[in-house]
Amino acid sequence: MTAVSQALTGQALLAAAADEVTSWPTTGTSRARQARWVAGEYGRALANPDHPLDDEATVRQLFRRRNVETYLQLAQTGALRVRAARNPDRTSDNSRQIRLDALRQLVKACEAEDYAELPAQPDPPAAPPVAPRPRSQLRNQLAELADAPGASVGRLRMLAKGAIVSDTGVRAGELCARTIEDLAPTLEELRVVRRRQGHSPADAYTELLALSGLSRAALRRWMPERLALLARGTSVELWVSLHTNHLNGQVTPPGTPLQPRGLSRAWTRAVEATNAEMADEPGWHPLPVRMEQLRRGVRPTARRAPMYPDAERAAVLLDAVAARGRDLAAARAAEEEGTTAELVARAAVRQAVMVAWAEGVEHAVQLSVLSEAGLRDDAALAAAGWEPVLLAAVDRGRGWGRPSRAAAAASAPPVRQG
Repeated sequence: MTAVSQALTGQALLAAAADEVTSWPTTGTSRARQARWVAGEYGRALANPDHPLDDEATVRQLFRRRNVETYLQLAQTGALRVRAARNPDRTSDNSRQIRLDALRQLVKACEAEDYAELPAQPDPPAAPPVAPRPRSQLRNQLAELADAPGASVGRLRMLAKGAIVSDTGVRAGELCARTIEDLAPTLEELRVVRRRQGHSPADAYTELLALSGLSRAALRRWMPERLALLARGTSVELWVSLHTNHLNGQVTPPGTPLQPRGLSRAWTRAVEATNAEMADEPGWHPLPVRMEQLRRGVRPTARRAPMYPDAERAAVLLDAVAARGRDLAAARAAEEEGTTAELVARAAVRQAVMVAWAEGVEHAVQLSVLSEAGLRDDAALAAAGWEPVLLAAVDRGRGWGRPSRAAAAASAPPVRQG
């Protein structure tokens, strides 16, 4: 990181700070846009007669609390807009929070953290929780739909997403970013990278969130369909499109990874269709058409996990996986399946596999170790705790098991837009 020259003043200093924030590898498109927006606003505030500073303001002056508060007040009233607002009376509840977050990034770019005096950042408004009874009804309806035969691919994907969100409370962006590596070998947990609203990417952390039997059942039904949609592709993303679409002017085939907006829209379409189909069913309560409504009030069972695996610890854990794998392979070779010794070996290797996954050891690495230990086929790996649908997804992610072009074309669903 290159600090902004503190010889600069006023608008030039703010613009240079915004450029510095934008250049950081951790700065996304949205955060870069916010940094430029706030730098421009504050620069215009310096030309406003109601602000105590002018374009000669130094970095120490710009980030004093009373000067920042005056800028925020002018911005909130709309006095710093370049264009007239469509609705001048309407202000965003989180606009102050966004501005303060961007100001903190500008302060960091100027290396002014030791003397900056920014106001405290407000907490985001809490969403009202869903009452326990409606939430219980929602899960019952998801379970009922999951058990129904002949469900469409769209509904199976909706059920998997809905069950996971109702278990974990993840946001659409968090859910969209998940890959098959984020699923525990047993499908009992989901790894999620959390980023608090209004905080920098450096504040991100990883959680392992428990998945219910409903989520596991829904994933078992969705993942084979996901595999079929990939045709000959090797994507590792958990959520993919069902039909041909367009992105940035290009045609994208079925099986293309979903973006957060597409994920939310797909949920809404599937829910609206399901609600219409089930409207006459006794006791049916419409499912929420927005994913945000689904996650409100969720209090997930979670535990922290490292953002990145520690190489030395990972090596020790893989040694444990190999040792427990050899024990299970020996029990199976001795035709001890179902005996107490074999069941103990199963439990031990499953525990070792889950601990290694929680540390961040990749599925392919664990599977390679287990293969060397003598657990080579799907039945043996299932005994070690691996779900068959996840094994198939891992193989495809590595480029194995792809159908021929002719087979893929024969099994491809009819192409339509949407």
